[in-house]
Amino acid sequence: MACWLALAAYLAAYVAQVLSFESSRDMEFTFLLPAGSKECFFQPVGKDNMLEFEYQVIGQPNMDVIFTMFSPSGRRLFEDNRKSRGLHKLQDTDEGDYQLCFDNVFSKMKEKLLFFTLLISDPNDMDEDDEELLKEIADTETMEYRLQDFKTRIDVLHQKIQRGRVIQLMLRTFDTRDQRLQDNNLWRVSFWSFFCVVVIMVVGVSQVRALESLFPS
Repeated sequence: MACWLALAAYLAAYVAQVLSFESSRDMEFTFLLPAGSKECFFQPVGKDNMLEFEYQVIGQPNMDVIFTMFSPSGRRLFEDNRKSRGLHKLQDTDEGDYQLCFDNVFSKMKEKLLFFTLLISDPNDMDEDDEELLKEIADTETMEYRLQDFKTRIDVLHQKIQRGRVIQLMLRTFDTRDQRLQDNNLWRVSFWSFFCVVVIMVVGVSQVRALESLFPS
């Protein structure tokens, strides 16, 4: 009976731990990349973790940047040449600082608004107390198998929740981009409409003046 109570306590604690998002490991950021510049970010990652990175350029026409990711040893892992969005996944990471660089040097006039998310998960993220508790309650092969199966299901659920959260954030960035494009198009339509009205008025006045000159009073 005590063993089952310990099992229930561990499962409750594990579910609460897995379903909570760790802000120190997950990163969400929006920033403005000036024209003709390059910005790099560094994110510490543990060994044998899983890293998922997604970015989106929003708010401007010709929405593209050069993205490059480097490993802690300086090896180039991914490179996107002038793309507006990208998604990269990396498993079995090395321990150290990963470098994420956005390059807008090729654009001399236009700044870019970027949004990106970085998710890091550790399949072996378990503290010493959890390991000791597992040793105490895993006294039979059947219980150990059931516990491992439950842990796997919770991990899968956690990854799906994280993925859904990222999708919601990306949808919000799409809404922001569409709103900015709509405002930009509205300004263009208004400007050219006003210009056409002015041209029509000028042409009309010119024609009236021309007719009056042909028939002087």
